[in-house]
Amino acid sequence: LKVLVKPRVRSQVEYMTSASAALAHALRVSQWAKLGIAQNTSARSGARAIVHALGVTTVSWRSCSLQLAEPCEFPRGRGRRCRAVPSSPPVGASAHSFMKKLNIPFQGGHLAGHSAKHIWLRRLHQERAAIVDLVEPPLPLGSPASSPCGQSDELVLDNLEARSCLEPPKLSISLTKLDGTRQAFASLHGELLQVGADAEGIEKDILRVHCVLKSKGAFESESEKLWYWIDMYMRRDGDLAREAHGEGADALAVLDSRLFGIWGILLEDIPRASLLRWEHEPDLLSDAIKVGSLKQFLYGESRFPILSNQARKSVRSLNLPVIEKRRQLAIERETQNAAMREYLAEQEKLMSEGRGGTSGKKARIWMRWVQDMAAKIEDLRSGAWTPVGKGSSALRSLRSEVSLAPELLAIITCQTLLNLIYLPVYRRKNNYRHNDFNQHSDPIRSRDGRVPFVTAVVTVGDAVALENSWRTIVGERKFPAKRLPAMGGRMPDHIQKTMSVPLGAALVDLLLDVAMVEVDHDSVPSEELEEIAAARGDLRPPSSLRIAVPAFKHGKELAGKKTVGYIELRDCARPQLDFNDLDVAALAATKFQPMVIQPLPWRPSSEKAESPYMLHESPFIRTKNPHVTCLRVYTPERVARVMDGLGRTPWRVNSWILEQMDRVRELDLGIAEVPPKHDPDIPSLDLPDTASEAEQQGLRIRHHNAQKRCRELQSERPTFELKLRVARDFLSAPRLYFPHNVDFRGRAYPLPPHLNHISDDICRGLLTFADPKPLGKEGFFWLKVSLANLLGKNKISFAERVALVDEHKDRIIDVAKDPLSKENIKFWASADDGPWQALARCKELAEVWASDDQEGFMSGMPIHLDGSCNGLQHYAALGRDEWGAKAVNLTPSDRPQDVYSIVLDIVKVKVEKQAGTFDDDDASTESGVKNMSAKQKAQRLIELGVLQRKVVKQTIMTICYGVTTIGAQQQVLGQLEDMVGDRVEQDELKVLATFLSKLVLKSIDEVFERAMQIKVWFDQVSKILNAWERPTNWMSPIGLACVQPYKKSRTVQVVTKRQKVTLMDDDGPKVDKIKQKMGFPPNFIHSLDATHMMLVAESCQREGITFAGVHDSFWTHASDAHKLNPIIREAFVDLHGRPLLEELYKDMSLHLGGQEKLPPLPQQGSLDLSLVRESTYIFN
Repeated sequence: LKVLVKPRVRSQVEYMTSASAALAHALRVSQWAKLGIAQNTSARSGARAIVHALGVTTVSWRSCSLQLAEPCEFPRGRGRRCRAVPSSPPVGASAHSFMKKLNIPFQGGHLAGHSAKHIWLRRLHQERAAIVDLVEPPLPLGSPASSPCGQSDELVLDNLEARSCLEPPKLSISLTKLDGTRQAFASLHGELLQVGADAEGIEKDILRVHCVLKSKGAFESESEKLWYWIDMYMRRDGDLAREAHGEGADALAVLDSRLFGIWGILLEDIPRASLLRWEHEPDLLSDAIKVGSLKQFLYGESRFPILSNQARKSVRSLNLPVIEKRRQLAIERETQNAAMREYLAEQEKLMSEGRGGTSGKKARIWMRWVQDMAAKIEDLRSGAWTPVGKGSSALRSLRSEVSLAPELLAIITCQTLLNLIYLPVYRRKNNYRHNDFNQHSDPIRSRDGRVPFVTAVVTVGDAVALENSWRTIVGERKFPAKRLPAMGGRMPDHIQKTMSVPLGAALVDLLLDVAMVEVDHDSVPSEELEEIAAARGDLRPPSSLRIAVPAFKHGKELAGKKTVGYIELRDCARPQLDFNDLDVAALAATKFQPMVIQPLPWRPSSEKAESPYMLHESPFIRTKNPHVTCLRVYTPERVARVMDGLGRTPWRVNSWILEQMDRVRELDLGIAEVPPKHDPDIPSLDLPDTASEAEQQGLRIRHHNAQKRCRELQSERPTFELKLRVARDFLSAPRLYFPHNVDFRGRAYPLPPHLNHISDDICRGLLTFADPKPLGKEGFFWLKVSLANLLGKNKISFAERVALVDEHKDRIIDVAKDPLSKENIKFWASADDGPWQALARCKELAEVWASDDQEGFMSGMPIHLDGSCNGLQHYAALGRDEWGAKAVNLTPSDRPQDVYSIVLDIVKVKVEKQAGTFDDDDASTESGVKNMSAKQKAQRLIELGVLQRKVVKQTIMTICYGVTTIGAQQQVLGQLEDMVGDRVEQDELKVLATFLSKLVLKSIDEVFERAMQIKVWFDQVSKILNAWERPTNWMSPIGLACVQPYKKSRTVQVVTKRQKVTLMDDDGPKVDKIKQKMGFPPNFIHSLDATHMMLVAESCQREGITFAGVHDSFWTHASDAHKLNPIIREAFVDLHGRPLLEELYKDMSLHLGGQEKLPPLPQQGSLDLSLVRESTYIFN
């Protein structure tokens, strides 16, 4: 059976149908079940399976024929148009017998259902592409005689057929314009998804494009004309259609849409050398392997179309704004459905290589779960399995609630659950350390390898519901393009938890049933064997050394007074999965990436709200309850413009720092927050009976600390990998932008989560300003101050800091040359406030010193000006507190004041007083650390030498933000663990932390008396509002409506197979009075520091100064630091020059409507705010 398109005969093509057409129709007439093939099998795999099911014994590429094992007769009947011209029949079969075998409508030698040759071609060419490789010879490359336009007996296309199949894509937005709303870009994304769905037809389309371009002479003059046409195409030049005679312009549009929609390659990125190759290699832009090589050359290691430095040299820059827009759209599209693409690519690779599941333990384990789980879902939907008993209603929801393919449901479930188990940092916003102090409050989340059952169920259900909604609305295109709703990452309003949770529960239950791993029998504890055997029967024949056990187990335990269910990965299953750091990082597909164009302007409160991304939707205010943002009734226009300005600050990745991080990881040095590759050894608790109490105590401490470190590393490794992966993706980008939004208090946060300047030292060290400025004399001064600050020398004058850096000049230069020598590591890796940032400044200072023109040196290194305990600065200004203002540098002084040392001195006096007194009532005759007297505790603190500045620093920093007694205990405990945790047991540390934290809080009250009076007034106001069930809310000085979103939860129960799931709805009708009261003081202060930052940002935008803000830390170029300092002071005076407390009093009174009178405002002190303008060290 042969496909034959004869050589060109002017404007006509004679052709004949064959196995290719028959198979293509078989894919459309639902013959899958008859041939025993799954309905969701891909077109290419399905075609091959059909051929084998029909008994094909040989495939001859030379004669283009298929030989069938069983020839059969074919009844003739009436025919229609689109005649199938017969050719010499193959041995043993005919087209008639082939089509009869498939039961395809075929009458009188004609294919039924088509009316015209070219209509048939257009409808068939995509489907034929799926099977053309089975019935047509592969095209030899590099030979003009065998090209699609050559004269041969293989597949040949003339201009007529090429034109009939190369209609320009009908897209809602032109790929060379890209102007529109986010809804329009969502429509464009859906249309490109349809283009991408025909990935197997791209070869035919691009071969036709090649034919048309060659016939138009585009490859003449070493492809100079084609390059010129691409230039005109990107400029939307109307002369292109005239010069390329119409068809050439259409061919470029088709080529662009196919490359962009399927391969993620930008047409303008293809270098001239590749265009020259394409003339003689027609499949250069369609063959997957060759396209992959081209992408590797163009984009290097990046997952996104960002030109590598090597490729940038060989690509002609068109310097058009639309180029970077196209790049940005491609990046946003690439972040969609990452897990699905990776899985399908892995499956296709394994299938094509015939290796099954041999590509690694990860693929071999959870891909098998996907297959088993998909089979059970298919049985459930077909009626082969009917669930009964507990949880059956949730399982039955899989039949009607979602239309997603079983494999897709299984993929979402597997990856979501593994993500939750292996990335605990993304289940918890707070730092993962110091969680042992109050462990009973959350016993499940504090453990590695576990996830609460409710969390798993809700997360899986939400993911499935969102995917189902996206596929339904955008994928199937049930609405016109202009009416497509915006479908970013937000859960649509019509999807309720009561619908998604049963889906999640059913899928999680199925996964727990099918997720099996094979392990050594001896590796499974005997009690687990008994438990598994009771649930599933005997798992091991008597002679077997390996058994299959469930990978996960479901259990319950007490969390306070409640019984909480959890899912845990079995210890014996963990080595089988063997997830390395890169595997775990790949599981967490992020939605928001840095942008390569300036973010689009925010439109936060219009009916058609717009966000900074082209395709992604993002909220302007971060909150779980969008309706409390009040954006429907007012416009925070001023705040939105500030966020636009922050997002337009350009950044780039520091390649030298990235290289050093890779070296530290490869050498496994375990320094500067780079996690080591291996967990520390956990010492056994077995000791001989003769061991002393001190030896037993030391062993217990080492055992506890090793376990704790192992838990921390489980989170730190994948988090570190995620940061480095994003840095590598954007390493070659000349500019990066971080769009910002705000929380309900007005604090600004970048949207990209893994790499941004607000994150930890690793991220900050990786980033530098993209547009350097001449250093100048002032800049050189501030660059040295910045390094001294990072080394922890920020409590001396600026002149002393500069002198300190000059003193270590030789060491700094040596560090820049060889940062990983033992002596140099000691210098920079121990920097108190950021080792990687310190190393980056050492490198730049060494380059400045080596420069012939130091003042003209182009510096992009950010300089930080940080507030001196900024929360207490705002409290001191609100209360006009002279003593407090002096302690936090609001008033002028020769040297920076250290509020932490001031409070520490008071704490030392209290401790020494306790240690030197004796009270009979305080004495205790009972032994044990819990019965220590105050004198004993004080003496123990002095003996251990822990009365240091860092012990009190965190509590002082957070006192104005509402730190509680328990919170202060935890903070002090964390510091004590770091200092003496290796020689003092945990129980004694907790007792000492409780005692010391109380003294710290009392000392703070003495220093900041007026601040504490204001805090008490805040508590009284929130108590009154709570009585009226009103959330505490106020207008920030910059015009943002701040509403505390704390409400009491409502509960809804869903019965599942394994347990009841209680859903907590955070948006109940009543306010959470405790959270409202505790949150008001810190949230109001946060709204003030956010306002201050925005005022500074506005001034910098007017002055043309590059600005970035991290709450109370303001960044700019070294050359502009001397300009930023007075701007900060002036903005602070302007802010607190307003009667802020009086305005708040009137606002609250208005809310109460005169129904209740507020308590009078606390009395203010006599601080002269104008002194702030003279304070050198307010932000130092």
